[in-house]
Amino acid sequence: MKAGICELSYIPMRAGMSHKTEMTNQVLFGELFEIITTRNEWTKIRLLHDNYEAWVETAAITFLDNSDNTIEDFTNSFICSEVLVLLKQNEKSEIQIPIGSKIPASVKEFKILNNKYILPDNYKNNKNTDFRQTIINAAISMVNVPYLWGGRTSWGIDCSGFSQYLYSLVKINLPRDASQQVNLGKTLSFVSEAQPGDLAFFDNDEGEIIHVGVIYENGKIIHASGKVKIDNIDHQGIYDKTLKRYTHNLRVVKSIL
Repeated sequence: MKAGICELSYIPMRAGMSHKTEMTNQVLFGELFEIITTRNEWTKIRLLHDNYEAWVETAAITFLDNSDNTIEDFTNSFICSEVLVLLKQNEKSEIQIPIGSKIPASVKEFKILNNKYILPDNYKNNKNTDFRQTIINAAISMVNVPYLWGGRTSWGIDCSGFSQYLYSLVKINLPRDASQQVNLGKTLSFVSEAQPGDLAFFDNDEGEIIHVGVIYENGKIIHASGKVKIDNIDHQGIYDKTLKRYTHNLRVVKSIL
């Protein structure tokens, strides 16, 4: 397998071989991917953690040698849960890495090929064993992050990117899209049965799953819509107090934890 890794804060993943095409996803620092094909300035990749495929600019990625230890080091990694971490690169420059980035487990220094990275002295990996509380704490820290289609960071995130990130903190790899995430877990009969951290899914008039959010507490949901925010939820759906109307129709609530 030809593989690569992201050494930038993030790399846009696009629907086609042009910066003018839709950004459908992002590769974050430390994430590994398979090289499917390269066509001059553009390379089609498949992310290893969720099998998502799209095009990235060839110049933005780092190609890995199969004999290098980087693949093994980053396969066993922690998910960065701090909004922003400043890494030293080769002791000469710095790089900002966002939440969701991958960092080799239990180390302060690591290498990617010939580049050496050093974590800040005060950086601590998330080791909370209370999965639901870990998800809720991280969700609250993201409130007011702007909505961005295809986004997965605190600079902009979409609804399924938000739920995927939160679950990655407790070592659960959700698929990228809400329409795939809905197929996991146990279906709850009533929204009142949901616990903090459970997922609520919403559909359109055609019955297609178009939105996902995280149950915050009884009658409350935290989700990315315009921005990451907390709204009311009941058996009908999400009620926005500011708009004074329902904005999303509830389809199903799932327990995955």
